[in-house]
Amino acid sequence: MKFMEIFNRDLNTSLNQENKDVDAFRLQVDLILKSLVERLNDNKIAIVIGAGKMKDFSATFFVRRFDEVVLTDVDMNTVIEAESKLNLSEKDKKKITKIRIEYTGFEKNAFFQDFKERIINCRTFEKIDQVISSKLQGLEDYRFLRDYEGCGDLVYVSPIYTQLVYNQILRECSVLRENGYPEHMLKYIENTMLDKMVQIIDTFNDNIITTLKDDGYLIVLSDVFQLDKKSNFYLRVKNGIRSHEVMEEMYEGYKKKYGMGIGDYGLLNLDEKLKSYLSRWLIWPYDEDSSFVVKLKIYKKRLKE
Repeated sequence: MKFMEIFNRDLNTSLNQENKDVDAFRLQVDLILKSLVERLNDNKIAIVIGAGKMKDFSATFFVRRFDEVVLTDVDMNTVIEAESKLNLSEKDKKKITKIRIEYTGFEKNAFFQDFKERIINCRTFEKIDQVISSKLQGLEDYRFLRDYEGCGDLVYVSPIYTQLVYNQILRECSVLRENGYPEHMLKYIENTMLDKMVQIIDTFNDNIITTLKDDGYLIVLSDVFQLDKKSNFYLRVKNGIRSHEVMEEMYEGYKKKYGMGIGDYGLLNLDEKLKSYLSRWLIWPYDEDSSFVVKLKIYKKRLKE
């Protein structure tokens, strides 16, 4: 099992178990999907980016409405396990295509293979920059799902932006920290890689858009911020979640206080590339102590003049 697959496997394993709150979240997503599918000109191919345990959507919904459902993830073992639990006929099972994809190109570049070993020998910011630059070389040209370019009637992106390599970088830095690597150097690495996430997300979004038909729809879920269920802010969000206007106001206040996160930027980048069709706020239950506030957006390609 590869470095990034192991990391994502651990991440998927740590996700919450089934409960009523998860079912309610999935039902909300399915209702939005149902309304969206009715607007499609064709129901041939649905593509899922970041299928994982398939807890944020109903795989059976896609299978019963499309000729082919393409499930993608870097951790294919989790997808296979989740698929085995679906109540599907043999005919419906044949509609599913599973494709293992590492979405950033970091695996292709073997970014994490000797990252710590090379960094621990760096004693200047310049040397760190050299290591990082060599590791990221050519990633702006990385492409996935080439066989499905322009094929997706519906492309569904699960909350995945915050899982795109940055947390694994923080994990690597944590190990270096335990081994006594200088803190100011680690902060430099973390900040540098956070800046690099702009290009990484830009390339990721371009890949997704490439799979979309000209008249297809892209539906994206992004976890924007995490909530402590015991906090007053959680209660404010829970009371205001049904009002888009109230949530947008709270979100602007949150951004002013904490700045823009990776999940925010993923959607902002898409806003610049596509036409926004619908926007909704949802609460994604994570565990007994915390939840994520998720923004769901639906996009279409802009018609060429």
